[in-house]
Amino acid sequence: MVSKKIILPVVILSFLFTGLILFNAGQAVAAEGNLFIGSRGDTVVQVQQALNTKGYWCGTADGIFGPKTYSAVIRFQREAGLDVDGIVGPQTKKALGLGYSSPAYTPSRGARTLTLVATGYCSCAKCNYPYGGQPSYLGYPLKKGIVAVDPRVIPMGSRLYIEGYGNAIAADQGNAIKGNRIDLCFSTHQEALNWGIKTVKVTLY
Repeated sequence: MVSKKIILPVVILSFLFTGLILFNAGQAVAAEGNLFIGSRGDTVVQVQQALNTKGYWCGTADGIFGPKTYSAVIRFQREAGLDVDGIVGPQTKKALGLGYSSPAYTPSRGARTLTLVATGYCSCAKCNYPYGGQPSYLGYPLKKGIVAVDPRVIPMGSRLYIEGYGNAIAADQGNAIKGNRIDLCFSTHQEALNWGIKTVKVTLY
C-alpha cells in the first residue's frame, strides 16, 4: 500500500505544476498582439476555448479567427460591458482571464514592406456603393482591421501592419484600389474622412 506521506507531496506538486502550465499559457497569450478576423494560431485557440467555457460558443477551437469567433467576441464584449469592436485586445483578454502585457510590433524575418497610398472607408452604403450591407470580399464583416487591396500587389488573406493604423488583414477589394493603393476600413464614416489620403508603409508578415 502506498504511504499517505508519499501521496500528499505528489498531489501538491501536481497542483503546482498544473498552475505553472496555466500561468505560462496565459502569459503566452498576453505576449501576442491584438487578435481579429483573420488571425490564426495557438493564441486564437486559447481565446476560443475561453469563450466556449464562458458560454459564448464559437465552434471548434481550431485556431482560426473567423465569423463564428468574431460573433462570440462581440456577444462577450457586449455583455461584459466592454468596447464592442470584435477585436480581442487588452481589456477583452483580461476579461477572458488570459492576461495582457502591451506588445511591441516586431516584423518577422521574412516580412516585406511596401509604400502605399492609403485612403479610408467604412461599412456605410455611401462607401460601399453598390455593395452596401455586404461583407468584405472574403466574407468578413466590415470593421476596423479589414483593408481593401489589389490582389496582384498584396495576396488576399495577407496579414499586415500598417503605419498609423495598426494590424489588419487584406480581406477586401475595390474598383479604385489598383496598384500601390490600399483602402482602410474604419468603424465610422467620420473616422474614414478624418484619415483622408496618406502615404504609409505597409508590412506583410
